[in-house]
Amino acid sequence: MHSAEIIDEAGTSEKDANPPFHKLLRQADKVDWILMGLGTLGSIVHGLAQPVGYYLLGKALDAFGKNINNPDQMVKALFKVVPYVWYMAFATFPAGILEIGCWMYASERQVGRLRLAFLKAFLSQEIGAFDTDLTSGKIISGMSSHMSIIQDAIGEKLGHFISCLATFFSGVLIAFIACWEVSLLALFVVPMILVIGATYTKKMNTISATRMSCLSEATAIVEQTISHIKTVFAFVGENSAIRSFSESLQKQLRISRTQAFVKGLGTGMFQVVTFCSWALIVWVGAVVVTAGRSLGGDVIAAVMSILFGAISLTYAAPDMQLFNQARAAGMEVFQVIERKPVIHTNPGGKEVAVIKGSICINDVHFAYPSRKETPILRGFSLSIPAGKVVAFVGSSGCGKSTIMSLITRFYDPIEGYILIDNYNIKDLDLKFLRRNIGVVSQEPSLFSGNIKENIQAGNWEADEHQLQKAAQMANAHSFICEFPNQYLTEVGQRGVQLSGGQKQRIAIARAILKNPPILLLDEATSALDTESEKLVQAALETAMQGRTVILIAHRLSTIVNADTIAVVENGVVTETGPHHHLLTSNNFYRSLFEMQNLNQDSDARLEDPMEDLASIYTDASSHFPDESKEANRTPQFSPTKEELTERKEKPIFYRIWFALKKRDILKIFIGSCGAALAGISKPVFGYFIITIGVAYYKDDAERRVGKYSILFASIGFLSFFAHTLQHYFYGLVGEQAMMNLRQALYSAILRNELSWFEKPQNSVGSVTAQVINETATVKTIISDRMSVIVQCISSILIATVVSIRVNWRMGLVAWAVMPCHFIGGLIQAKSAKGFSSGSNAAYSELVSLASESASNIKTVASFCLEDHVIEKAKVSLKKPLAKCRTQSIKYGIIQGVSLCLWNIAHAVALWYTTILVKRGQASFENGIRSYQIFSLTVPSITELWTLIPTVFSAISILTPAFHTLDRQTEIEPDEPKQSDHKSIKGDIEFSNVRFTYPSRPDMTILDNFNLTIEAGSKVALVGPSGAGKSSILALLLRFYDVNQGEVLIDGKNVKSYNLKILRAQIGLVQQEPLLFSFSIRENICYGNEGASEAEIIQAAMEANIHEVISNLPRGYDTPVGEKGCQLSGGQKQRIAIARVLLKKPAVMLLDEATSALDAESERAVINALESLKLRATNITVAHRLSTVINSDTIFVMDKGKVVEMGTHANLITASEGIYSKLYRHQSFS
Repeated sequence: MHSAEIIDEAGTSEKDANPPFHKLLRQADKVDWILMGLGTLGSIVHGLAQPVGYYLLGKALDAFGKNINNPDQMVKALFKVVPYVWYMAFATFPAGILEIGCWMYASERQVGRLRLAFLKAFLSQEIGAFDTDLTSGKIISGMSSHMSIIQDAIGEKLGHFISCLATFFSGVLIAFIACWEVSLLALFVVPMILVIGATYTKKMNTISATRMSCLSEATAIVEQTISHIKTVFAFVGENSAIRSFSESLQKQLRISRTQAFVKGLGTGMFQVVTFCSWALIVWVGAVVVTAGRSLGGDVIAAVMSILFGAISLTYAAPDMQLFNQARAAGMEVFQVIERKPVIHTNPGGKEVAVIKGSICINDVHFAYPSRKETPILRGFSLSIPAGKVVAFVGSSGCGKSTIMSLITRFYDPIEGYILIDNYNIKDLDLKFLRRNIGVVSQEPSLFSGNIKENIQAGNWEADEHQLQKAAQMANAHSFICEFPNQYLTEVGQRGVQLSGGQKQRIAIARAILKNPPILLLDEATSALDTESEKLVQAALETAMQGRTVILIAHRLSTIVNADTIAVVENGVVTETGPHHHLLTSNNFYRSLFEMQNLNQDSDARLEDPMEDLASIYTDASSHFPDESKEANRTPQFSPTKEELTERKEKPIFYRIWFALKKRDILKIFIGSCGAALAGISKPVFGYFIITIGVAYYKDDAERRVGKYSILFASIGFLSFFAHTLQHYFYGLVGEQAMMNLRQALYSAILRNELSWFEKPQNSVGSVTAQVINETATVKTIISDRMSVIVQCISSILIATVVSIRVNWRMGLVAWAVMPCHFIGGLIQAKSAKGFSSGSNAAYSELVSLASESASNIKTVASFCLEDHVIEKAKVSLKKPLAKCRTQSIKYGIIQGVSLCLWNIAHAVALWYTTILVKRGQASFENGIRSYQIFSLTVPSITELWTLIPTVFSAISILTPAFHTLDRQTEIEPDEPKQSDHKSIKGDIEFSNVRFTYPSRPDMTILDNFNLTIEAGSKVALVGPSGAGKSSILALLLRFYDVNQGEVLIDGKNVKSYNLKILRAQIGLVQQEPLLFSFSIRENICYGNEGASEAEIIQAAMEANIHEVISNLPRGYDTPVGEKGCQLSGGQKQRIAIARVLLKKPAVMLLDEATSALDAESERAVINALESLKLRATNITVAHRLSTVINSDTIFVMDKGKVVEMGTHANLITASEGIYSKLYRHQSFS
């Protein structure tokens, strides 16, 4: 009942709206509130600076207007205004320091506490929560991106938002004080401009969302193709993959056309409405001034204050967007923090002095929280005496592992109870209970760190001697001592630096060091090869002594010696007893035993007449003719050297305009003309706004200003056409060049040989990023950067010429103070983005700790590592906080300096204009006008300065993509174009083959290897891991070329075949069946797209899967999910077999085709394979000998050579042979 309530609570909280913004500040203490108060003060002063500056400009115009006929009085009046501009410049310096420094440091302190609270909260949840709500992705995003968004929102962005609001409200206030009529009109006009902006943004967002879904589709195609590259090559699916990718890109191109047009139209409309609005406002200002209700300077002050106040609101819009994102992120974070765990540490829980280890499970019913409608246990009862070994046996999904999870209280039963030493486990303290139970699971979970830390997780108080003793008992000490750093060897993320067997033995050492009275072993050896299994099994037998042990294993050979074996069927124990008792009394156990017992198969086989063909060779290599044939290197079919050199010598900047035609060059020219014309608006606005301000003081002010208003509106319409042309044509060209490059790059990648994909730098993620993300920089450079660069250059040239033309002295001073504007502008642009953005890297250690803890949550819970994880988190948080303290002061000073410089430039300009007027070297009108033209164009200089480096960095991003495009493949898939060998019979010969993998050239895989297989025969390759069995299949498919010798099919070297024609006649079934995220039908006919419905159904029937598919609601149109996740292992494997059957191959390669399946699925898959073996040359690689005993010939391999060969019956008679030893190990004693 309690758990139902909690789940209900969680459900209702999810439906709640995003939390109020102030909730994000709830981690703040007194110091944080003081910092935020000072930050707010700094933001307000920063926001006031611009409207006050324009108010002072208005006062300067008034000083000019009132003394228009008296230059001396005018100079005196102007000198009275100048000091106030200097005061304002100096006031912004401390304001900048407070704004950035205080907000930045306060947010860092708060989010540090929030991260810890989030970590504590998710570590305290029950395991069931991780099955439903708390996915690893949710925890990683909660700890990284969500926290980063919240930190941004409650830090600098909040300060920036307050300064924008201060600019707007102080602008409106100053405007109303200066001239209320103009202000009122402006306030009606501004919302209209904002509505157009909002409509444009909404439309662009809709188009972007559609475009993103097309891009996701293209990304999925690339990611899927590269991750299944062996399957793609084996089924000759390259053309199909390229066709799907091209179709997806064509869709994107159509959407991008619309996007480019809407962008041009939207920005053009914005320009025309803005200019027409200001034309109306300044004309109304002239009417007001003529009527004597206001002064010209006050009208200009009102117009400029409202204008830049409205612009500041557009700067605040991204902040508003971020605040909504932060609230959404906050909802996700607070849901975890406020979630009450169903199973938690009970403060009143009992702790017993000694746990003996008796377990009583009484009438337990249970269903997993993620699948409540599917009961797992249906009245499970079992009593286990202390110190006994009990094994669970049963089919997959019967509830064996579930019992272990209930004993450790990862979950609680729905009905029934579990007692340990007659105490209900719910009454025991949760951590005490888990400290007394050791768990070793199928997948050993290790943490990044060294071996010592991983073993010590079992008992942090253990000394060096105890630790080494545990490692010795676990059979791990010897291999640890072989490492250069021994116990201090780093295991890597999740133990990647170690093999499966090594990881498992460290996990066992950890469990032994814990010294628990109860030990739970869940499939502890199933994922290991024969050698590792032997070592781990020996380690487990040592660990089991003197403890209550519960064992689960599919391989009966590992559990036959248990005191009691419990047969579990459909969630209940149907029978218990020792091995020999169950063999006679339990049909299920007996059939399981017979299926896995090799003795029975071999006896049946030995009764058959022995075939003359088979005989044993201790070194079968000598049986083959010893003729040494010269290994021919792969002929390289690729572009001529001249073509390649010419292509490489072209600078990358020219190559980004990839494969464009003549008509595209015309589009670039039209777009550039549009961009050049669009650059006129800023200099013209600066020129006319001061001209109008001066005109207000002339006699026929209304007529003059009316004429200028018409000019204003005309420029708006000119800008409309210019922006539309600029964005539409540059957008089209950018998209086309990007699409051309993507198609060419993707096609080039699929021509590369398999070893290229195996290089670490060519992982699935990096190749996908190269095709999708890196090529996107082509569009960014052309559409977003180059068009704006042309516009900025045009703007700067026009401003410079006009400014110098109006007054050359002031024009030169404007250029001289330009660095003040420029530096200030660059810093303000960075400030708007946030100085602390990109601080995520500082938390990578904490994020990986959280990610690791979440993915290994069962290990964390069973070893009670929560407090240890939190302590590690606290340590990792200290460094970023100390760094932030320094950075907040540094960036605060930078912000203060930038604001001060910006306003100093204005002060210098007004002062120098006054000097020029005093000396008679310029009129006031020309002095201010010359400066204002340049002042309003400075953002274009700043933009140009920031854009050019981004173009260069984008070009450097593209360099690897062009290297990939220019690469010559080592195995040419389309040569020779005309192949004589249309169909093959299937005779195979390996002659004196020497082979090493290109990624490991120092390790010889096949050494002087010889092998002959007749067409239509059924052979098996058997031997220890690393013997070279799978390499033979890879060489037949020509995934690699041999270093020496020859691989012959039908007597001809595989290099002489057209590779695609050859692969089309070879079928491959791999250990892991790789399906594509298509429907079942599309997966079956992959590589055979022209197959009829009847052929597809026939292949499915032969593969034993038709009935399963027919019972699905959508039949053959059922999507299989990502990598086939909607299907079971057996179903996936049978669909993969149907795919091969449809291909009707002449040669069939089976690589561990059933090793990953349970007994039931394996039987179905083997039956499906039998129909295939009748009509093709058949080569099988297998570890389980039961799958190869009926082969015509079995080749036993070791260290790259055939060491034994013959039939199963012959090979088991050689008692010292490798095959015989393997056979004995896999048989029951």
